[in-house]
Amino acid sequence: MGEAMRKSTAAAAAGVLLAALASGAEKKLWKDLYVTTGDIKVHYLEAGTGTRHMVFIPGWTMAAEVWREQIPYFAARGFHVLALDPRSQGLTTKTEGGNTYHQQAADLHALLKALNAEHPVLIGWSAGVTVILEYVASPETLQPEKIVLVDGGPAMLKRDDYPYGFTLDQARNFVLSLQEDRAKSTDRFVRSMFKSRQPELVFKETLDASLKTPTGTAVSLMMDLVTGDRRPALLRIPSPTLIVVSQDSRTLGEYMQSKIPRSKLEVVAEAGHALFLDKPQTFNQTVEAFLGEQ
Repeated sequence: MGEAMRKSTAAAAAGVLLAALASGAEKKLWKDLYVTTGDIKVHYLEAGTGTRHMVFIPGWTMAAEVWREQIPYFAARGFHVLALDPRSQGLTTKTEGGNTYHQQAADLHALLKALNAEHPVLIGWSAGVTVILEYVASPETLQPEKIVLVDGGPAMLKRDDYPYGFTLDQARNFVLSLQEDRAKSTDRFVRSMFKSRQPELVFKETLDASLKTPTGTAVSLMMDLVTGDRRPALLRIPSPTLIVVSQDSRTLGEYMQSKIPRSKLEVVAEAGHALFLDKPQTFNQTVEAFLGEQ
């Protein structure tokens, strides 16, 4: 099968899945649930009845459904799968305060305790990596069995001793664009996350989910990413860790592997920032193999 045909087939499959989700068929793939923890009602998706827990954490302003290619896959392989909408994202309660990744990590801990999901496999994408780094740096955690960090790092801003991420001007321009035209800026951001051809429905679903986060909150979370430096937390990760990055993030992945004990790195070729949607089969099989290791 030629490359063009493979891309066309993948795009068609994604379109079929999203059409099914839009029609309500997702009820067959996962349960749509809520649990109250502290001052918020957390929306999460649940599938599978296994004794090993997998918890998927989306990125900045994204929702749990972004993991639609992973939830049924791992549920069918015996895992108890959870994917959450973090505070002020997706269908979870929108709050005026507490919109930091430190608080999202505390919310994660409360959710895991409420659902009795001890020793989970934690999988975070982009800003979801930040949530995990905040979580492992906190004094109270439910020891993760394993950790998967997907195309994200400990800091977003370039520094003299950290040549990854964005310059201050780039970060400032992005934050300003959110205030000037949120929908246009977010649409451009969403489209930039993919390298393979996607149905327009993929972009629309992802954009609509992102826009559920109020603009002021989106800016607050972005400022936490821009100003934060969580490199010390890399050394404190207690569990076997898989780092999965796109080719564009290879050097960042190599840096993280050099800092995280018991870590391994996998680079997914021809994939964008949303590599688990660009190359779902490759991503799923890579994670599955890692989880099967002793």
